[in-house]
Amino acid sequence: MKKKIFTADEIIQLHHDMPGYWLLLEIIEQDRDEKATLLKLLDYSKDKENLYEWLMEDEEWDWNKKYIFVFTDPSTCDIGLKRI
Repeated sequence: MKKKIFTADEIIQLHHDMPGYWLLLEIIEQDRDEKATLLKLLDYSKDKENLYEWLMEDEEWDWNKKYIFVFTDPSTCDIGLKRI
């Protein structure tokens, strides 16, 4: 599942299917309103610090990429994604 590209709807579903995890996502594509439409799941963990470490050690890390951390709490899924 890691390094897979998801649509916004798939990430929203993942958000509900994996409660209690932190997701590290790279925004691949945005619409005109700058809402993410395609995202790559880089890694996930119950501990956010693990994701920071993963990101700092990633050889493909780049200032030009857009990364987001999302906590999967299914009761509050408002992560600013564009549903397509």
